[in-house]
Amino acid sequence: MDQPIEMLTSNPVYMAVAVVLAIIILLGVIKKLIKLVIVVSAILILWVAYMVYTDQDVTVDSIKRGLQSGVETVKDKASDIGEKTKKSAVEKMEEKVEENLNELLPKKE
Repeated sequence: MDQPIEMLTSNPVYMAVAVVLAIIILLGVIKKLIKLVIVVSAILILWVAYMVYTDQDVTVDSIKRGLQSGVETVKDKASDIGEKTKKSAVEKMEEKVEENLNELLPKKE
């Protein structure tokens, strides 16, 4: 682990490339977060417009309840995706280990 870090710090060209890549990744993440905020804001505005159109009360409590249920749904989906990702990563790792073991220790027939 020390070797790549040492290589980056010793060579200014590699450091510049790493900094540029880090900035590109950071800007991509920020761009996605801004899109998420815009979409959530649009949904909130549409929901408030619907509530006003149907003559229902738009109170802070109802907004909080709606947001809390949305947050819970997002957390559930995120945990499901995390579990699926972890499971697939473990399965792939097991397959690779098994392949490597078969190469190192071939079965006798």
